Amino acid sequence: MSSPEYHYPVIGRKGTGGVFDRLPIETLEKDHPHQFALFILAFAAIQQRPDAPQVIKEPAGTFMEIASIHGRPFIEWAGDRNKDTSTDYSATDKKDTDPVPARFGGYCNHGSVFFPTWHRPYVMLLEQSIGNIADQLAHDIEAKNPQESGVWVKAAKELRFPYWDWAEKDVSENGLPPILYEDKVEIVAAGGQKQIVNNPLSSFSFVDGIPSDFADETLRTGQVAYFTKWHRTYRYVASTANPEGSNVDQLQKAFKAGAKDLRSKVAQLFVVNDDEDSALAWDEFSNHTTESKREMDNYNSGSLEGVHDAVHILAGGTGHMSAPDYAGFDPIFFLHHSNVDRLLALWEWCYTEYWMESGYKLKGNSYPWTQQLGTYAQVYNAQLLPDGPLQPFRTEQGEYWTSSQARFLHADAYPKYYSYPEFAGIKVDQAAMSSDERALARKKVAAYYGFDPQTTAQQATASAWTQLPVPDNDHPAVPADHTIIPEYRTFAVHVKLLEHAFNSSYSFQLHHRGNDHSAPQLIGTVTVFARPDHSPCKACTLRREAGTIIHGIIPIPPALIESIMKSNASSETVATFDQTLAHIKGEFFGKIVDTAGLELARAEGGLETPKIPSQQTTSRNVTPIEISLVSTAVAEHGQDKDRPVYICDWQHHDGVFIGGWQATHPAAA
Repeated sequence: MSSPEYHYPVIGRKGTGGVFDRLPIETLEKDHPHQFALFILAFAAIQQRPDAPQVIKEPAGTFMEIASIHGRPFIEWAGDRNKDTSTDYSATDKKDTDPVPARFGGYCNHGSVFFPTWHRPYVMLLEQSIGNIADQLAHDIEAKNPQESGVWVKAAKELRFPYWDWAEKDVSENGLPPILYEDKVEIVAAGGQKQIVNNPLSSFSFVDGIPSDFADETLRTGQVAYFTKWHRTYRYVASTANPEGSNVDQLQKAFKAGAKDLRSKVAQLFVVNDDEDSALAWDEFSNHTTESKREMDNYNSGSLEGVHDAVHILAGGTGHMSAPDYAGFDPIFFLHHSNVDRLLALWEWCYTEYWMESGYKLKGNSYPWTQQLGTYAQVYNAQLLPDGPLQPFRTEQGEYWTSSQARFLHADAYPKYYSYPEFAGIKVDQAAMSSDERALARKKVAAYYGFDPQTTAQQATASAWTQLPVPDNDHPAVPADHTIIPEYRTFAVHVKLLEHAFNSSYSFQLHHRGNDHSAPQLIGTVTVFARPDHSPCKACTLRREAGTIIHGIIPIPPALIESIMKSNASSETVATFDQTLAHIKGEFFGKIVDTAGLELARAEGGLETPKIPSQQTTSRNVTPIEISLVSTAVAEHGQDKDRPVYICDWQHHDGVFIGGWQATHPAAA
């Protein structure tokens, strides 16, 4: 017997008197004590913690229900009960379970042009639920404490869901702020008194029991994530059914090591030229699959989803955040996605014209966008359109949210009732007055996160820079009002990985082995944030043929290029461009690691690297499709140096690891 029809609309914080900013979690805690207290108490309440206020009335608004939307359990959300279930996922229907890989049974959109837009109403839903509870708590506090009338209710109305900027400058030194991992937190209570309460941001407990379709996941290295036995969420957890807790030291170490790469990746998102094809630019920005990419396309500025993937693994390790089916249950998921949404808001403010459209065109042919693996409500290869439904989120009018509605935060957009603090001169709830204003702002965003080629070119001193080829100013790739920055190129490593290589999430790490001018370091990571395939057929070769390829990019810091040039410099001759390329590759090595950071495979860079013996090489089903060195020249505006630079003359410099990949663990053999 089917459930009665019921729809709980996602309206955000409508009725609170205006649009208010989502604040950094550190700012909320430090500068807005009443908002912060209400946030902590309300979040604990919707988590249904025994020690929290028992005030929640809407079943669809509990944290358990909201978190379940993203992945498991593969069931209908309580806020979108429908009589028509003809397209819904069913664990007993072979059309959903037999394909390789099997159809995805959660609602979330990953690996598609819907990734940014689908997650926007998702975070709004949690913001709405917490805000509604905060309203109740504020009224109760003021009723009992009339001397504080107007303080708590005002704080509740202005409360919006916070974010954590994991690409902020201090993360490489400090890692996560304590509020995201400590089990206790101090909040202000009525009368200005301080109160110590359990911290709902550190973990979530399954108070009503673990859902029946949760499954333990065994990594290829033998470590087990005991999702059927862990009664709370963990980060970097021991492979045991009864762990003592999350390993915060490992968590902090991972973020400190990966922080600079996150900053570089964010910066690259705002270096896209302003004369790109609209749909292709959106595809590249929005997701890690990049459906429109062809094998010969070398250009890649990275994607919002790609940098998002890296944060999931950095935060999760062997815990819930690293597994798409379970990630939504870790409270840090939503502070992470609030920041992802902030980056979306900045990007769409800067690049107003770039949009998914109804598909893309290549060589005169039109192609649709698709959701290849389906979702709970979308069948395999469902076409994605700007006005298509973002299930299970409904508007106040009863229709599903669409990507067109999710777009933009300014006054003319579909109302969302939140914004973000001003950043680099950008206030995302106020549309830019001109294209010049947008251009100047995006240069500031890129520079803030570390991309400033005009400055770094002036600081380059190694003689090998003089041999780097750049196009002439009259080259067709150089805009008429721009001039090439001489003797300078930016470098990156372009990565293509198999989504289902290890049947779980994993990462490629690019390392520098160190030289006389630079210590050994992790340069960057491309992460595959993947769910395991539990379809009946487990043939890896079939998964390779049917699976998708994850695209990513690792920007190489100019200071590192400088150190490589200096370490290979000769007093007699200046290195040619080809020699410099060989030097760069020769100082790299790569690793493939699982979510625990355990090495599965290794490769050494350089033209003189011996070939790995065939009996030691990785299986073709897990070997990266491509790890190549690319570079580009940079042009600056001839009259106004404050305008964004123009990226041109992309060149592909072949593979970095021509000797092949060595399986250092049986899982990769």
